[in-house]
Amino acid sequence: MIMKKIIFLFSFIVFSCSQNGDNKQPNDLIPPDQMSELMVDIILMKNIKRQGSYIQNKKKFLVAEYLYEKHGIDSAQLASSQSYYAKNPKKYVPIFRKVELELNRLNDSINESRSINKE
Repeated sequence: MIMKKIIFLFSFIVFSCSQNGDNKQPNDLIPPDQMSELMVDIILMKNIKRQGSYIQNKKKFLVAEYLYEKHGIDSAQLASSQSYYAKNPKKYVPIFRKVELELNRLNDSINESRSINKE
């Protein structure tokens, strides 16, 4: 339920904030598959931080620099890619679908693990 709200809110913001103007694809555009993986990581990281359920000695991994290193990108590349995709909703929708599928898969896996542990 929370994941659907996050995706809805994120897509609402993206689609409502698109601007007219320069819509050129940046040279360092993050490919759609990598962008969806990155967005899943961002959503998970934000939820972990919000819930406060992270382990203190692992807190160093919950920073943007960790994501940049993990995905081999930098903040400027992420910003330009997000801006480009936000201005091109038809290219962003498949990314959101992949994100939603992955979050649902993770949620199902967690629920299955919980039910096994209860038995």
